[in-house]
Amino acid sequence: MAVSQDEVERVMLRTPEVHKLRHWSQLYSAEPHLAGDLAHAERIRDLWRSYGIPTELATYEVLQNFPESQALQLLSADGKVAFEATLREDEVPEDPTSSPDKGLPAFHGFGANGDVCAELVYANFGTIADFDLLAAKGISVKGKIVICKYAKVFRGLKIRAAEQYGAAAVILYNDPQEDGEYTTRNGYQHFPDGPARHPKTIQRGSVDYFSVAVGDPTTPGYPSLPGRDVKRCDPTHAIPTIPSLPISYSEAQPFLEALNGHGLSPSEMGGEWLGQLEGVQYCTGPSALKVSLSNQGTFKYATIYNVVGTIQGTIEECVVLGNHHDSWCCGAIDPVSGTTSMNEVARGFGDLLSKGWRPLRKIILCNWDNEEYGLVGSTEWGEDNAEMLSESSIAYINVDESTNGGRILGANGSPLLNTILRDAAKVVESPLYEGKSVYDDWLSDQQLADPGLAEPSLALMGTGSDYTVFFDHLGIPSIDMLFNRQGQGVYPYHSNYDSYYWVDKFGDPGFKKHLAMARLWGLVVARLAEAAVVPFTAAHYPATLKMHLKELKERKSCSLDFTSIDASISRFQTAAEKLDQKAKALSTATTDEEQASLSSINTKYRLIERLFLLPKGAGLPGRPWYRHMVFAPGLWYGYDGVIFPGVLEALEKGELATANEWLGKIATAINSIADMIEQPASN
Repeated sequence: MAVSQDEVERVMLRTPEVHKLRHWSQLYSAEPHLAGDLAHAERIRDLWRSYGIPTELATYEVLQNFPESQALQLLSADGKVAFEATLREDEVPEDPTSSPDKGLPAFHGFGANGDVCAELVYANFGTIADFDLLAAKGISVKGKIVICKYAKVFRGLKIRAAEQYGAAAVILYNDPQEDGEYTTRNGYQHFPDGPARHPKTIQRGSVDYFSVAVGDPTTPGYPSLPGRDVKRCDPTHAIPTIPSLPISYSEAQPFLEALNGHGLSPSEMGGEWLGQLEGVQYCTGPSALKVSLSNQGTFKYATIYNVVGTIQGTIEECVVLGNHHDSWCCGAIDPVSGTTSMNEVARGFGDLLSKGWRPLRKIILCNWDNEEYGLVGSTEWGEDNAEMLSESSIAYINVDESTNGGRILGANGSPLLNTILRDAAKVVESPLYEGKSVYDDWLSDQQLADPGLAEPSLALMGTGSDYTVFFDHLGIPSIDMLFNRQGQGVYPYHSNYDSYYWVDKFGDPGFKKHLAMARLWGLVVARLAEAAVVPFTAAHYPATLKMHLKELKERKSCSLDFTSIDASISRFQTAAEKLDQKAKALSTATTDEEQASLSSINTKYRLIERLFLLPKGAGLPGRPWYRHMVFAPGLWYGYDGVIFPGVLEALEKGELATANEWLGKIATAINSIADMIEQPASN
């Protein structure tokens, strides 16, 4: 029985229900699910099967560390223990899952084993610029234990920077400085009585080098299949060799106070160096007292379980959507908020299947394992299925979290996907305002920064979630969606307080953002799967390149040669506009000739992103796994994306000739795309 596109969309919009979202949220976040939790993966697999979606587990054997013991002490002048951190969060009676036995110890995924006793140095946010400044001011971290704040850059890159400067170990904590308005200093109560951060909150997480490589660090570029025949490499290119520990700001305070009066003050270092803990001067040190840090765990190869559901289409092209199921603690936001919405998307597709529906394109639903250690499950699966994905996949749509407490949609992605997300967002009701749409909220938020903006756009892709292998390694247009803008509290990221209680009281009362995400996600995937013409807008790509190239010209007062890239972008713009016009005219193709033209146009849309890829094994300098020459995570930022990474990194090194070479490479790729677009359908 044929099911109309209008009915498909109605089902995807009406299927998600708040009571079911609440159910999955409470059930899945009742306990932590460390990577490799087979029972949890089987539970999700069996649920999707019950909806009529053929679902299997895809298994890999990957390097993983399991915590054994952690300790952190401040020693007095005579070597005795003056303060010992508990490295535990307080149990909150109102929150049933906040007990320490409901979470993992305070440790870092891929954190190195080690015992260190040394003086302490404060390194602000631990960016490479912070370490550069310390060195310029004559403050050495060599052989020292470094303490720095979270935020600004991905945690693993803080460890990498400290390691490069010779530090012996690193302590990370969240300072109230990071929390904006919602601090106790500003009169807000802390969790569970208010939206401020609980003083004992500890942020766990991986310290792999996201911006260098992701996935199993022992199998870069190929899958970690089960068995003994897999070639394993030294992982130290992508994970630290010095130990580190996360602590709460409450327990960071005694260590920071030991630095008072030692070294340089924030006024001598710069404004950002001053945090917001009372009684702490935020001096650089080194301290007179020593700190003892110990981190011990077991590194071994362990099995992980991706849940993969497949809805067959009538053609081989496919759309992939994904979220992950592993967590550091109970993870009601990360990742359960995304998984609950994904379950409702799956239920919607199951309802359609029961009506006899079959999509035009195959839909692959993936609930990844081992995302938290470094996007491991998705990366291994992407590398394992690289040929199929490169030939057939038109897009990957990712939701790591439905919301982190934010109220407005934030989305990163390929310029090709701007239009489809805008159009879908116009149809989904706002979780905030009656009579408004998700699109209205999204546009209004972006207009705060650019009042003249006519339409919202996808932000640059960085890394930090499971879209990375698809976009940066395989050249598959991707979107990452999250309600993360204009939040009304501090999200207790990767802590025991990331709980159903926090979500229900602070993160998403009424589960309206979970609901909106399920509707938006399902609608985007349904439209990608059903549209006869791949619903891309090619012209947005050269427009995006042109905008960012203009910013590069304004920002870099150096002798870069923009002649070839300017010409290639203009040519790409003309070709892309013609392609979009042809696609629009063929949206109702009926004749054999029109169908052949439509197939050619779809192939061209699919190839645009692929043609920006560097050859396998010859990617970006120092990080060959990253193959996209236009978009990449910032080498020293991680989460945040940059455009023209080869150019920027060459300029940062003062290598003007290399920067011009990269501009030439990009211009050549753009011309290749224009050539491909301009080829007649018969070719």
